[in-house]
Amino acid sequence: MVSAIKVLWKTVKDIWEDLLLLVLMNLLTVVCGLPLFAALGIPVYLALASAAPVPALIQALIVGMALSIPASLPYAAAWFALNAICNRVANGFAISWEYYFTNYKQSFFKAWAYMQFSNIVGILILVNYLWYPQAFPDQVWVPWIVGAWLAAGVFWIAIQFYAFPFYIEQEVKSWRIAFKNAALVAGANPLFTLVLLAVAATLLALSIGFLPPLFILLGLLIWAMVGTQGVINRVAFYRQRIAAAEEKTKTGGQNTRSQ
Repeated sequence: MVSAIKVLWKTVKDIWEDLLLLVLMNLLTVVCGLPLFAALGIPVYLALASAAPVPALIQALIVGMALSIPASLPYAAAWFALNAICNRVANGFAISWEYYFTNYKQSFFKAWAYMQFSNIVGILILVNYLWYPQAFPDQVWVPWIVGAWLAAGVFWIAIQFYAFPFYIEQEVKSWRIAFKNAALVAGANPLFTLVLLAVAATLLALSIGFLPPLFILLGLLIWAMVGTQGVINRVAFYRQRIAAAEEKTKTGGQNTRSQ
């Protein structure tokens, strides 16, 4: 809990120090994401606005998933670039538009490919969460299945919260390793992760629902920066623990030899 609070405080501090440039980069990332937001949001909005039944809502989600594949092309690279900028800020380095666009160009297809995987799995989890109560309304076991899908959805969001920051932080650029590390950190630090997710998700939801200008200026940036700070905090924590264990082993070995 204390570590999560430290992460949140450092997030605020780092954003404030480079506020103007970070706001402009967030704005560009939002603009790049407009096709994706429309592809996912419009079918669902139309289904909800017409009070469509659950099967129609599921169909809208599937349509949105299909439309999001081409629509996410400009956004995936921009999201990667924003995360790269956040990593640079969190590690105490200067940022620039050149660094943003370099990461944008270098990650264009790799970031897009991973985002398709992430979006498809996330939407399929949501579809299953909605489908089981509709398909088996009178079965006593359905709440357990729904609960399992809800837990899977939260865990999946937690993994995605860390995946891009891990890929950028690690020396070996591998989405498989980033995904594995994200899952391990999310599973091994549930309270830390839930606190960060709750704060970031609440701010994101409030900015979208009540303060759209805040989302345009800071929404994506807050999510990316909190995730990045969380990854850097956990990496430092595990490195310290490994170093302490090695030192203890070394000291123990020296004591044994001296006896």
